[in-house]
Amino acid sequence: MPIQCRFDVEEISKNCFHEIDYRAMRHVFDIQNELGRLCHESIYQAELVHRCTSEGLSVLAEGEIVVTHASFHKSYFLDALVGKGAIYELKAVDALNGQHESQLLNYLFLAELREGKLLNFSSPSVQHRFVSTNIEPANRYSFTIDDSGWAADIPSSGKLWAIVCDLLSDWGAFLDIKLYREALFHFLGGEEQLLSFVDIFVGERIVGHQKMHLVDRETGLHISSTLRNVEAYRKQLFRILNHTSLNQIQWINFSRNEINLVTLKK
Repeated sequence: MPIQCRFDVEEISKNCFHEIDYRAMRHVFDIQNELGRLCHESIYQAELVHRCTSEGLSVLAEGEIVVTHASFHKSYFLDALVGKGAIYELKAVDALNGQHESQLLNYLFLAELREGKLLNFSSPSVQHRFVSTNIEPANRYSFTIDDSGWAADIPSSGKLWAIVCDLLSDWGAFLDIKLYREALFHFLGGEEQLLSFVDIFVGERIVGHQKMHLVDRETGLHISSTLRNVEAYRKQLFRILNHTSLNQIQWINFSRNEINLVTLKK
């Protein structure tokens, strides 16, 4: 199986999640009051698991989700799965942000669950944020690939197109951009092989060197998950392209269930 949860998991109702959350959050607040806000997140995780388990809640720590495709293999580990259907992701950071929400959403999609919660123990009072999705698992495979702007005559085009299609067929859309990026780099020989310093010119002057991923000497590779202002993003890619010696950039944009493959040429 391309996505495998190595633990028992059950979808629960929103009401059931809130019942679990009511019990769990009492421990969350007590833990911060007792331990303070300067501990490592693993300390908070261990204590939350202990207290919830002692109260009779079913809790799994470090539950592994394995994502594979051919020779690619990646494991994710959940901080806490409560009641087989509620994912809790614990942080010890200055503040929660959108990347933390994306991480938890990725876990929900992979586990085919709907409800989760972010917890941050390092803020003056515990930050807690619900994260949920109404996207059915089957809907993640109802994606479209727009390759109308893709140049088929470039040597790398066929291989890149095939990798993207194969990954989406196996995993579906909506997952973390880092996963798709890591897999693409893997099948292109690894990030170290792709990453190069590219000269940036203003006129005939070299003003610096930019790290870029290259599939060959003439072709850059850019992978993104831009949802808004896509045209503005395209213009920014053109700007940097026009100040290099590259001929084109292959741009792959994972925008939820719409994936765009675009070749930007000078």
